[in-house]
Amino acid sequence: MLPLLLACADVPGSGEASVPAEAPEVDSGADVAPGGADEPDESDAVFDTSVVHRIDFTMDPAAWYDIQYNYPAENWWPADFAFDGETVANVGVRAFGAGSQVSAKTPIKVSFDRNVVGQEFRNLEQLKLDGSTQDAGFLNDPFAALVIRSLDLPAARMSWATVYANGEQWGFYVIMEPIDDVFLHRWFKGEEGSLYGTWDWRYGQGLNPITWGGPLDWFVPQTSAETDGSDIVAAMTAVATGTDEELAATVETEPFQRISTTRAMMGAIDMFAADGNNFYLYNHEGRISMIPWDMDADLGYPGYFTNAVEMGLEEPWLWSHARYNPVTGAVYSDPLYARTLASGWDLQGWVETVTKGPLDWATADAQVAAFAEVIHDAACEDNYHACASHERRVADLRMFLHTRLSRIAGTEVADCPQPSAFAFLSAGSPVAADTTYWGPGFVINGEHHCTGVYAQAPATLTTEVEAGTFSGNVGQMDWNQGCSGTAVFTLTQAGTTLWQSEPVGPYVDAAPFSVPVAAGTLTLSTTLSGNCATSSWVDLEM
Repeated sequence: MLPLLLACADVPGSGEASVPAEAPEVDSGADVAPGGADEPDESDAVFDTSVVHRIDFTMDPAAWYDIQYNYPAENWWPADFAFDGETVANVGVRAFGAGSQVSAKTPIKVSFDRNVVGQEFRNLEQLKLDGSTQDAGFLNDPFAALVIRSLDLPAARMSWATVYANGEQWGFYVIMEPIDDVFLHRWFKGEEGSLYGTWDWRYGQGLNPITWGGPLDWFVPQTSAETDGSDIVAAMTAVATGTDEELAATVETEPFQRISTTRAMMGAIDMFAADGNNFYLYNHEGRISMIPWDMDADLGYPGYFTNAVEMGLEEPWLWSHARYNPVTGAVYSDPLYARTLASGWDLQGWVETVTKGPLDWATADAQVAAFAEVIHDAACEDNYHACASHERRVADLRMFLHTRLSRIAGTEVADCPQPSAFAFLSAGSPVAADTTYWGPGFVINGEHHCTGVYAQAPATLTTEVEAGTFSGNVGQMDWNQGCSGTAVFTLTQAGTTLWQSEPVGPYVDAAPFSVPVAAGTLTLSTTLSGNCATSSWVDLEM
């Protein structure tokens, strides 16, 4: 069985590259305050994504060792904290997380007021540092959260820092804004209500009726607001059997649906609407809202790229590898999502809004490229991920965005001319030529190509050609990051080999070819050495 992707929530167990006519806008710093009010906040500088920050911990070496290697205990330790040289004395520091905890790169929670009552840092009471051990690109969480926030939906602000412990460079981390009372006030502005996380390893419940235990066996209160979980039960009942009016009075259905659909568009296989994981529930003025969390398994997670690319927008849970409740064994689905769509919610209208906004392909690709440029050197110095792993993940992320958005649109999303006659070729076993995620376009090593054909090696494809010159490029893609070999591309005609490539590995630039051909049948074949995911012929021309 494949390993589960588990929450990083802090709970008590918790051809030519396409260039647009005008450069897309990219995020270079802090957000405008929710609701559109332009209210500067001292914490904005903490989440400035135009730079890599520096965080220093000065503390007992034995305490730092305990945090890194005795992380399941999540012991609190005192430390002095510095952010880009700005210091705060006597903060509390501990490990946090679940599946993301690993030796020597555990996620870190910082509490500024744990040891000194009322102490804050730039209006923040807490800060979280995620080692991003499940995402070598260090981009999934920051990019996905930016997409959500840019749609005026709640999600944590994020940035990056190189972390030092007692003067020693330790690792590269994602800085995460905690979901706490400060966050709630910033986003929701109203009276503080109950905030719930999920118990560690207890996911797959969502807003389905409870068949085991009670609400507080599944959901953990996260703030000082007293609650018995009855508001969650009321929401579950309204979803299952309530009238439309009762549902509207109990659950903020529109934000729920917008968040879940947007994450489904990003191929989130580990979210509320996929496996009932990675979220907070907040009682906002009597109605339950959802706040997404831990989005490192969005955007083509290695090993599950195909699931993410193919995820349907009407029943996203069908594509989750972890679609079951580990306590009850029940198969998960999201009844609120299904009910909202059945009520006539405008799914395509929202998809159009998102794809004309933060998930416009050129805009999204430019944003990822900008983020990647900022963090490249620091990410390559990380103590856990190799530089090559980081660069590969960035390439895969950019490929995923093009692939997924083309699939959602039903056409090539990049600015390409009409595909040539070679865009779709008849294929021999084992793959059909139209088994392509891209339509006419491909991305190899971050570079976009406008025409081509996908072939899962080994494959043989044929087409009828006129006499002339057949040219293009060949490349390798390894979206599941499981490649242990290379592919060789061969052109044959009438039993004669016209051209054969050198062995081509993944994450290298596409290799060009140009071959004279006679009129007749031309055969394109791809053979495999080792276990590589895909290969392709791109920018094909006669």
